[in-house]
Amino acid sequence: MSKLALDGLRILDLTQVAVGPYATLLSGFMGAQVIKVESCSRMDIARGPARPIHGTNSQYPNGEPGETPWNRTAHHVQRNVNKLSLTLDLATPQGHDIFVYLAKICDVVVENYRASVMDRLGLDYATLSNANPQLIYLKISSQGATGPEKDYGSLGSTLEQTAGLASITGYEDGIPLGTNETYPDPLVGILAVGTLMTALRQRRKTGKGCFVDLAQREATVAILGETVLDYSANGNIAGPIGNRHNVMAPHGLYACVGNDQWVAISVDSMDAWMGLCWAIGQPELSQDSRFMFATDRQENRADLDEIINAWTRNKNHYQAMHIMQAHGVAAGAVLKGLEVILDPHLHARGFWDTVEHPDAGKYIQVTTPWKLSKSPRQFTSPAPDLGQHNHYVLGDLLGLPDSELAELEEKGIIGTKPVGA
Repeated sequence: MSKLALDGLRILDLTQVAVGPYATLLSGFMGAQVIKVESCSRMDIARGPARPIHGTNSQYPNGEPGETPWNRTAHHVQRNVNKLSLTLDLATPQGHDIFVYLAKICDVVVENYRASVMDRLGLDYATLSNANPQLIYLKISSQGATGPEKDYGSLGSTLEQTAGLASITGYEDGIPLGTNETYPDPLVGILAVGTLMTALRQRRKTGKGCFVDLAQREATVAILGETVLDYSANGNIAGPIGNRHNVMAPHGLYACVGNDQWVAISVDSMDAWMGLCWAIGQPELSQDSRFMFATDRQENRADLDEIINAWTRNKNHYQAMHIMQAHGVAAGAVLKGLEVILDPHLHARGFWDTVEHPDAGKYIQVTTPWKLSKSPRQFTSPAPDLGQHNHYVLGDLLGLPDSELAELEEKGIIGTKPVGA
């Protein structure tokens, strides 16, 4: 059997919530050994509270927090598959020293704290690289490691505002709206894997580790290149335009048969326009003076949308998509959550894994958004319980004796239950 792409790579994962855990999740699927580090006094907040707040039960299987709710929240079990769990209080002298020792036997440290957190703990890149010159330190902070706002925190939803994304999403002539999917989180998570690959390649060439300063805000701004360029070159300030496009027409969502069912259709060329006309059974539209060129279609898009809607309303969204695609038109059925899970294309590509979590039960899990020709993908192992691998990581890997592990547990430096449980 072919070797996993990142087999033998060991990652100390200090990331929390979404963006960082997604990056290390993808690394785990490629074979890296990912050690998720938390403390009993400060778990990853994606685990939820030690004592669930009334009204938040929707994040638990069947709405039941259970006896150990921190091990079974939806966010935790989805984002932390293929990982080991170590609890370690880095604010204590022993916890600090143990982390440095761990850094000596690891290849990568990844964290997405505020910029100065690791500095205050005495676990900055300079300290850790002194212990292990080959260490790659990947910092995925909100605003970057330098600058006047470096200690600002954020979530994906607030990054959409500060990066300018929210200013161009929303309905035409309406107020700015967030994407509702915290777009920067998966975006930066995938980019973080790319930066890690680059750093590993650099280390292979030089034999030395490096510090990677990945600012989530800057990565989000980078995807808005055309709006930034339009302002810098032309002075135009982009605003929300709903589902239409400044150049392409038609371009939007069209209602289909069923309750709240839609298909997205986009025409980017004359060939695609001709294809759409034939797809809806009206080839004569291509000669209609209102729609002959993209500028004409933009000017008369309301009339054109009405014509397309009259056709899509008699089709289900999958059917409309397949007909359009067959005629060379970019189109996609707008899928709801359950439809995505049941989608035959994703199943045919093996995108999903079925996971049996000992506490959360059986569920469907996303895998990697890519396939590697020479390396298989790691089959999914369930997300770990808090501190589940303390003895393996500190005993088997680091070599600490049982007596020291017992002392660490007695002092609360390691453990398997959060404070306040």
